[in-house]
Amino acid sequence: MSSISTPADRQAYWDDFYSRQDVALPLLPSQFAVFAASDFPGVDSVVEFGCGNGRDSEFLAMTGLQVLALDASSEAVELCRQRTRSANVRYEHCSVQNSAEVLRAFVADKRRVVVYARFFLHAIDEAMEAVFMDLLATGLPTGSLLYFEYRTKEDEQVQKKFGQHYRRYIDHEALICKLRALGFSLDYQVQGRGFAKYRDEDALVGRCVAVKEQP
Repeated sequence: MSSISTPADRQAYWDDFYSRQDVALPLLPSQFAVFAASDFPGVDSVVEFGCGNGRDSEFLAMTGLQVLALDASSEAVELCRQRTRSANVRYEHCSVQNSAEVLRAFVADKRRVVVYARFFLHAIDEAMEAVFMDLLATGLPTGSLLYFEYRTKEDEQVQKKFGQHYRRYIDHEALICKLRALGFSLDYQVQGRGFAKYRDEDALVGRCVAVKEQP
């Protein structure tokens, strides 16, 4: 865990990170995005939390899905808007705490929605995670799907390509228990290496796919 621990510090870090055009960010979609897109059953719309530089949102939009991409960094959202080539994606500068209305408007006319969050859960603290989970439990239509990928506790000691910033390593089994307690059933879950390789870094990550059941 780095000293970048307060929400204001974290937002300042990411604004600076995405404002630097010399940062060598990957532009191809992540392995998780390709996995998710090949697995979406009867879905035509996706909400991505923590879209970063938009590489996964762009990829999902190019497959024909309607995508709402959210990020708390204004610099990240501006970068995405400058680079986007798809009319199917909308980028919004929005934190979890301020996303309820945006999410509600997006899902209002939809029966089944995917919430996609890659490397997002471990970038927020427990208080924000609680707000996020409550938002998903109360704001999504029945049958909606969650696709999560995150660094697990076992990954904490591994050297990171992008250096030190706030990372809260996730207890995979505890997360699954939280989702079930909130009314989601688990369709798929795994943890291990080989899922999120980037150059010589092979993060130990967890993945899960959950379905919102009837209240």
